[in-house]
Formats: sequence, structure tokens, C-alpha cells
Amino acid sequence: MSDGRDPIAASASAASGGTVAALPVTPGTPVKPGPQVKPDSPVQPATLPGEARLPMEFSGGFLLLDKPVGVSSFQALRPLKRLFPKTKIGHAGTLDPAASGLLLVGIGVGTRLLEYLEGMTKTYRCEAIFGLASDSYDMEGEVRALDGDAAVAAENLNTETVAQALSPFRGRIRQTPPAYSAIKVNGVRAYALARAGESVALESREVEILSLEMTSFFPVRAGEPARAGLEMTCSKGTYVRSLVHDLGQALGCGAVTDKIRRLAIGTFRVEDAATPAPEAPWEALLPLDQAVRHLPRAVLTAEQVPIFLHGQAVPAKLEAIPDAASSATASTATGAEYRACDADGRLLAIATLNAQGWICPKKVLVRP
Repeated sequence: MSDGRDPIAASASAASGGTVAALPVTPGTPVKPGPQVKPDSPVQPATLPGEARLPMEFSGGFLLLDKPVGVSSFQALRPLKRLFPKTKIGHAGTLDPAASGLLLVGIGVGTRLLEYLEGMTKTYRCEAIFGLASDSYDMEGEVRALDGDAAVAAENLNTETVAQALSPFRGRIRQTPPAYSAIKVNGVRAYALARAGESVALESREVEILSLEMTSFFPVRAGEPARAGLEMTCSKGTYVRSLVHDLGQALGCGAVTDKIRRLAIGTFRVEDAATPAPEAPWEALLPLDQAVRHLPRAVLTAEQVPIFLHGQAVPAKLEAIPDAASSATASTATGAEYRACDADGRLLAIATLNAQGWICPKKVLVRP
């Protein structure tokens, strides 16, 4: 789960199966499936300027999306729903409307693999503003300037003080999510309860901060509060706003978060992302296996493929991932997950290993 308040949303429809072709699309123009016409027919469908047709074999893929400030994660998907009509679309991880950065979007069959992206580490950049407090832990809530000892502490901050205070927040820590978060309390989102004026008490949780660095620091000057730029890589379930709030408490001056931007999810980086309305969405699509490239591979022969796709376990060639970016190995433990591929490398399914060392289909992604 990422630092967000809104639920992950997806359109409700289905997709058909196959490959992806590159077609230019004008932002905001609905994409319509072309009529089915025989290749030798004297009457062929015209393609209007700015119009594209979905390949009949399309099954889906993944898109790296750079969400802008001011829209929810759900709203950021709307242009894509027009570009990929009647196709299921969802995303892994939610960003606040006030935050920007990387969203991993599953399109068509790609939505079935989003769960494998949820647990990846996430990298954020943000700004901590000291001497302030907010009910939402960021600048979007009711913000107030602190006085007394907290104001004095904020005025005395320097680079060394803040850098030293960051140390206890690295590694495995416990933090309490903000009341304004998407966590459900008795089936209701916490932010909905908080907005209704109800008291929200959330339990603390263990998260892991793999790295946490200060990238800049500006002391109090000309009536402006002290602030620090932070960059962190953290586990699923970490709230950036809670970390900054807790940092302010540790410094005795309070702090709120501003300008949250997600830079990466696992090895996917925002530099490679498209805008919410890409001009050529087909060209930006990543193949399905990108979501599970951290899993070792099981290769099936042409004879095994139809047997496997009909639900039967088969022996297979088990491989570790060859690229250096992954540390995955070919586990022989019962229940170990594999990406099952044919001899051409096409992803067929997610599979598990049984006690006999054969692979069993767990989530079939193509039609038998």
C-alpha cells in the first residue's frame, strides 16, 4: 500500500487475448474497435484522423503512468479508459491527489497480475516543513503554526540536527498511519470517518525504511519555516506523512509533509512513465511478464502447453532469472511460484511447484 487515501479502482469489463501493435492516438479521442471486414473486400473501413482501432488479439499489458498533482489515482485512469474501451483497467498502489509520480497500471489481463506489483518497494521524494502541525499530516489539512518551545526548536534547527534525527527512522520501525488514510475501520475508509468529525484510532504497524536521506535543508528565514528535502525507499504499507510527522515529534518542533512524489516502484522508474493521456499508448505498453520478472521461470514444451493450460501438472525446465537486476533463483520448495512460459518465452500462467517437482497452473493468463 502506498501513501494514499483513495481506494484502488478499476473499470468493470473484460479483455480479449493476444499481442500488441503500435498505433498513434490523439489524447482525449475515444478508441473504437474497427469493423470486421474481409481483407479482399472492396469496401474497407476508413480510419479517421485521431482514431485508432484495437487489434482483435489484444489481451493487455502494463503502463507506467506519471500522475500529476490535483487528481486522484482513479481520475488519472480516465483518459486510459477512453483509449482502451471495454477493457478492464486498474493500478497498483494509490497516490494522494496532492501527490504526483509513478502509478503502475494494468490493462486487460494485466490487472490480474497487479498483486505481484503491490509488494514492491517504493521510492519517494518529499519536503518536510517544520514548526507546523496538520490533522492530515500534510499541507492539505488544517495547518497551524506551533508556538512556544516547538517554535524555538524549529528556529534552532540545522543540517546536522535533522540528519542525526533521521537515523532512528531507518530499518524496521513502527508507525501509525494518519487518520486521513484509505485504511478501513469496520468497513469504512478512515479518511471518511475523519472528514465526518469522528475520532479515528488506527493501530501502529511495522514497516521497513530501506534508505532515508536528506537532500536539502533551509533554515527559518524571512518569515518562512524551516524545511528539508527527503528521499526514501520503503516497504509496502509505509506512510510518508507519518514518517515526517514522527520526525517532527522527535525534533520537538512538529512537521508536515508537502510535495510528495513517487520516483520508483521496484525497478520501475517515473522517468520511463507516460502522461495520463499518452499520444501513442500502444508504444508505451509493457508486456505482461514485466510484472512477474522477479519470479523464476518454468519453460514448457509445445506438447506440454495444452495439457498444462487445461489444469494438469507437468514437469518443466526450471530456470533462475538470468538478468542481474533480480536475485530470484529456481526454488525447488513445494509451493514456490514460477512464471510458466512456452519455448518462445510467451507468458502462459503463474504456476506453483508440487511435491513431485512438477508445476501446477495457479493463474492462467491465456486461453487454452
